[in-house]
Amino acid sequence: QGLDRVTEWKQKIGRLPLVAIGGITPERADKVLAAGADSVAVITDFFTHADPEARVREWLAWADRVRRPSF
Repeated sequence: QGLDRVTEWKQKIGRLPLVAIGGITPERADKVLAAGADSVAVITDFFTHADPEARVREWLAWADRVRRPSF
């Protein structure tokens, strides 16, 4: 649905958690969160990547970075 729709949905649901799914990659994930998603759900990106294990490691590094405040 795109980033604009993520923002629109978050405005509609308020404080309820919004999970973004579909077409999300580590390269897109920061923008998805910035648009209003509270979290992302990923599966296809792992299986369609040339090196799924490396891709999972990328996602884990992304998650660690997102969870930790940057000072």
